[in-house]
Amino acid sequence: MERIAIQEPMASPKLRQLRDYWLDTRGDRRMPSRRDIDPISIPHLLPNIVLTDVVRDPLRFRYRLIGTAITTVTGRDATGMWLNEELYGDNLDEMLWTFRTCAESRAPVAVRQKAQFPNRDWVVVEVLLVPMGNTDDVVEVIMSCLIAVDKDVKQPSADTGYILDWRLDAAG
Repeated sequence: MERIAIQEPMASPKLRQLRDYWLDTRGDRRMPSRRDIDPISIPHLLPNIVLTDVVRDPLRFRYRLIGTAITTVTGRDATGMWLNEELYGDNLDEMLWTFRTCAESRAPVAVRQKAQFPNRDWVVVEVLLVPMGNTDDVVEVIMSCLIAVDKDVKQPSADTGYILDWRLDAAG
């Protein structure tokens, strides 16, 4: 998949809300720790939230928690599963790109792309991944939020994904 960086904000208000919560929670640090996150503070986001453990040597990822809205869209609950070929097949490298980029850069990553889940039609989704760690040096958990977006936003083709500027706000 070709990834194109565009100077466009995330279309989803929920992703901007997660971004703002993450920024407020981290304070002066590069990233908050997992224990800094209080689910009671973001109850409206929880159905769309995924927590993914980052395991090192070699770098791998395992779903710790997957929100109910995501299991509905994807048609499966992959909680406890590794992000691997068994789970994603030929789409594994595309899936891992965002997680690797977030873990290695220790910074948020936002993308908009077309996704196809088992026994589902293509859907355009936006995803924001934000890092969490006990120190500023190592990402231990990635919190992400996945939202299916409306047809009125700029649509990537099936072989293209947009890297969004997660810092921008919509029209303002």
